[in-house]
Amino acid sequence: MRKLLTFGGTTLGIRPKIYCFWTTVSILLAVALAGFSSESVTRLLVIVFLFVQIAWRSTLAKVLPWFSPKTRFIVLGTVLAAVVEGCHMISTPVFRSLRIGWDTSFTQGLLYYVIDLLFTVPAYLVIFSVIWYFINQYHYSLWHYVVVMGLAHTLGDGGIFFFLNAPQMLLFLPYPMTNYHAIDLIPFLAVCDRLRPERLSSPFAYLAVPGVIGTYLVCGTIIKLLGRAFGLE
Repeated sequence: MRKLLTFGGTTLGIRPKIYCFWTTVSILLAVALAGFSSESVTRLLVIVFLFVQIAWRSTLAKVLPWFSPKTRFIVLGTVLAAVVEGCHMISTPVFRSLRIGWDTSFTQGLLYYVIDLLFTVPAYLVIFSVIWYFINQYHYSLWHYVVVMGLAHTLGDGGIFFFLNAPQMLLFLPYPMTNYHAIDLIPFLAVCDRLRPERLSSPFAYLAVPGVIGTYLVCGTIIKLLGRAFGLE
């Protein structure tokens, strides 16, 4: 556990530890309240995937070294997002008609997953391009990045409407944020030492939150319109 809480030879400070504690409590409470529903299983699969990444972060952060930092960041993020998207196929795929159940054959499930990726991968390419702009423009420490981008993803991917309707659920905010830590962490570790040295330490770094939310809304609208056009909605 000590190794998992150490990055770059530095043990986490008090605020990251508090966040990790809050995350752990929110996960345990959410699973206890919801039981092992398909949504809970999805979240737990993603959390396992996140822990695997944390354990192997030194190796994973070195993959695709021949790419430019920008391309490497975007490709890594999109690939990890595709894996996480696969975990969501049993609960909340991009369209409900693509949901994989017990009666779904392997071939049909694979087809559903491919269709899902045809819609979501282009969106993630755009989303990670937007995130790249911010991390290359403004200075983010690792945990600043993890929390800010995790929040931006969560609110952008429908969370803003969910929490507006049920503000009490903000107590469980870290639970859905783990979904995006699993796609954000390794890309940042892979390029953090190759970002522009003249990045700004500025409150404008928080503009990443509305920037990513807006990107999700635009991409989501396009996906929904295309889904209806193809009869998937």
